Amino acid sequence: MKKIFTVLFIALTMSGLHGQNLVENSHRTWIRRVTFIAACAASIGFDTLSTRHAVSSGAVESNGLLAGPQGAPAWGRMIGIKIGLSAATVVLEETHVFGRWKSPNADWTWTAVNSGTASLYTWAGFHNLDLPPSK
Repeated sequence: MKKIFTVLFIALTMSGLHGQNLVENSHRTWIRRVTFIAACAASIGFDTLSTRHAVSSGAVESNGLLAGPQGAPAWGRMIGIKIGLSAATVVLEETHVFGRWKSPNADWTWTAVNSGTASLYTWAGFHNLDLPPSK
């Protein structure tokens, strides 16, 4: 399972780099969007599913913001926060609310932020899968 997610993550983030002229605006934008999709998939998909797997094996959610009083995940809150953060990010990236963010450097900065987010949630997902079952 880990290998499948790793291969999918690498394929998704690297597909934009194959044979493309990275200087052109449309390619920069496309790479930024691909890394955003990877970040959303890692957050909403992989991390949430791996949390479900860990909880079904007896683990408890350690993040107080995402857990109820007994450590059970608050699924609605967890998914809502992740969708809200993704929506806010896409609005900031696509609408260029702040004029200075409509530049090549801004696209590369967002690409780095999206890649870091995808990496963080992918690590969290693998961490959840590595938790030993509770008895």
